[in-house]
Amino acid sequence: MYLKLCLPRSNFITVKNSLTNVKPFCFSECIKVSCPHVREYASKSKKRKREKIMTAIAIPLVDAVNVLKAHETTYPNRTLELHVKTKLEKGKAPIRGSISLPKSIAKKVSWMVFAKGAKAEEAKAAGAHVVGGEELIAEITEGTFNIGNIDKCLSTPELYTSVTKIARILGPKMLMPMAKRGTVTDDIAGTIQRMDDKHSFNSDKLGWVHTGIGKVSWSTKEIQDNIQVILREIDKIGKDQGIKSSKKAGFIEKIAINPNMGQSIHLLDFKDLLETPSFIR
Repeated sequence: MYLKLCLPRSNFITVKNSLTNVKPFCFSECIKVSCPHVREYASKSKKRKREKIMTAIAIPLVDAVNVLKAHETTYPNRTLELHVKTKLEKGKAPIRGSISLPKSIAKKVSWMVFAKGAKAEEAKAAGAHVVGGEELIAEITEGTFNIGNIDKCLSTPELYTSVTKIARILGPKMLMPMAKRGTVTDDIAGTIQRMDDKHSFNSDKLGWVHTGIGKVSWSTKEIQDNIQVILREIDKIGKDQGIKSSKKAGFIEKIAINPNMGQSIHLLDFKDLLETPSFIR
């Protein structure tokens, strides 16, 4: 970048630029002021734009897992977390899903079931922790029942209309039963048994999905299998929503893994995880 000054007669002028020193100087006809720092800044800006999709310090999954295992030798039972950056589009719903992982990391699920009569007894026999009808809905509405320890919620179609009255309370906690998720059903026992091993995830307002994928002590193959299943499910949800993607940047833009309370490492080969069945034996 050059700043070219042309004036008809000799004079003194002060060039003020935030990236150059302020110096008065004399000139007669034409003077070119070179600003190398401006050029350098512009180059760095372009480089950052090129690296927007994938950071320059990303490494393959195998190397990333080896680094984490070497760093966490004192705490081998720490949970490994996966962070997936998805493409945001205005008006599209957040990413939400649940899947069965090849190696489950699910803890014991605390169930709340809205049912009465024979269905309530079925829910208790299936292992539901909290079972109730209109009286339970009234307690939640009044705030006398704490739902903070509840992980998942079911409702029978008979009570679903009453449950919608507390949707503003259950919704933010991801507990609101919905027919399309299979949590409004008469098959209470079968649903609890089927969904006990389900691994749920959802995205935040910036498009990031944060979820656990295993333990540091697990083998690289076990960690990779869980990552593959989650990435493919997220990619499928994005395609089902009709979110546009390009060859350079698909619906999944970048991913990283880290142990909880540890530094994250970006993965270079996440597209291979999406496309190939398995590249670790």
